[in-house]
Amino acid sequence: VMMAGAGPGRSLVFFPAPCGRALGTADSRASLSLAGTRLAAAGHGHTQVRHGDLYALSVGDRQADAIVMHQVLHFLSEPVLAIREAARVLEPGGRLLIVDFAPHALEFLREREAHERLGFTHEQVAGWLADAGLKLRSIDDLAPKDSNGDDKLTVTLWLAEREASHAVAAKRTTKETREGVQ
Repeated sequence: VMMAGAGPGRSLVFFPAPCGRALGTADSRASLSLAGTRLAAAGHGHTQVRHGDLYALSVGDRQADAIVMHQVLHFLSEPVLAIREAARVLEPGGRLLIVDFAPHALEFLREREAHERLGFTHEQVAGWLADAGLKLRSIDDLAPKDSNGDDKLTVTLWLAEREASHAVAAKRTTKETREGVQ
């Protein structure tokens, strides 16, 4: 599992050890240091953090079974490029989970929190995912319970998958069969 744009690692501590090896990337050395401290305190020896650029991940093609982009796209000037890069790293059958804001009008977030964008429509992200060669599997909106205030944000989850080709699936099955026989 990979978290692209992990920042200070708050979300990385939620990846349980049974998920196998986990990797978080951040472009800030200060964030990496804080993430490392958080992970050590939580006993997460299975999780690494490394310096990384969302537009050029330091992972080879088709190496990740799952990637999470949690609350990062709204900080980017070119979110579509980050999605394409995540798609490059996903193995066939791998999944990308994007968690970000639905469209909103909270302009103060641009200056106070450095948001480049004020949320994303379902169609916008679906188009980017398709452009990256990923198949959209689901979209879920998590609206605030008390939604009568204009200062409330809805969070959207987009789940996409790199489809496994028949050749790759057949190769994987043959390899698994051989390993099971040995």
